[in-house]
Amino acid sequence: MTACPLCQQHKGKRACPAKGDAAICAACCGQKRRIEIDCPESCSYLSGAHAGAWEGRETERRRDLARLAPYVQPMTDSQAQLFFVGLAGLTGIRARHAGLDDRLLHDALLSWRKTLETRAHGLIYEHPPEDARALGLSNELQGLFEARTPDGVRHSPAETDLVIVVRALEQLAAEYRREGGALLELAGRFARQMGSPAASAPGQGSIIVQP
Repeated sequence: MTACPLCQQHKGKRACPAKGDAAICAACCGQKRRIEIDCPESCSYLSGAHAGAWEGRETERRRDLARLAPYVQPMTDSQAQLFFVGLAGLTGIRARHAGLDDRLLHDALLSWRKTLETRAHGLIYEHPPEDARALGLSNELQGLFEARTPDGVRHSPAETDLVIVVRALEQLAAEYRREGGALLELAGRFARQMGSPAASAPGQGSIIVQP
């Protein structure tokens, strides 16, 4: 049995149709499907017990929602919507940054949250992240919450709402980082369940979490 061509660490056990039926490992299949792997809908691992989102995995779904609920319940509907837009949007950012992990994500969110809070006090100062690699990431995170009209006018959420949302995402990232978890994997499951890498756009409906 040969090594997985994606990670070169584990034994390849699953025939991947997106990779010419090359055998990839279960870890890469679960973590990279539809993110780094262009999976065809016919792939048997996209449904049933091997599904990458919540389909057929009620225990995991409830665990994920229970983890998110304490962060979302104190928010207004509009703030909760922004939170989920940001969470789902992390999947697209992860696809563009091969080395992105929860530590780097937390660093970017922390620096952005500090910048927003400083701005709320009337001061313009960009708080740089500890890791220079997180600088560009902070800019990308900001773009998740911006929308453009057909004529190109940019709209951003109210900063009072944005501070609350970014602080919640930062605290969630810190919690996962302390526990050695994988917030980016949760974000991927959530985005795939919603059928989009960005769940919904600001100003469109709301999502209610009921664990």
